[in-house]
Amino acid sequence: MRTDSSQRGLSSIGWLLVIIVVVFACMCAAKLTPVYLENYYIVNGLKALAENNEESLKRMSRAEITRKLESYFSINSVRSPGAKELEFIQNSKGIVIVNQYETRVPLIANIDVVMSFHNVLDSSNPDQCCEPPPEAEKP
Repeated sequence: MRTDSSQRGLSSIGWLLVIIVVVFACMCAAKLTPVYLENYYIVNGLKALAENNEESLKRMSRAEITRKLESYFSINSVRSPGAKELEFIQNSKGIVIVNQYETRVPLIANIDVVMSFHNVLDSSNPDQCCEPPPEAEKP
């Protein structure tokens, strides 16, 4: 019975590489997850605005919409400057609220990760909240 040569495991260099990859993945998750969570709360704020005020959303002023969203963001501790980058587009069917922003997160030394978000709420079609329009997806 030759147990010495048939039972081999990872070498110490192999284990070191596995540990480095796991630590890097955990570090990326720890730095990027809060940004995605803030965007999640921004999307939920827009959805809550659409669900609670479906008909009155068309008649609300920009100041009222901004105040309601800021109240929602304050309750959910959304501190991202991207949450305040709202663009209002008035059309014949109602109002379109566009929240488009980029966030830069430092990863390692001088390496940054840039994430861009594009959330759209159309008062004439609130069911498709927070999906960018088809023309915005074209490069």
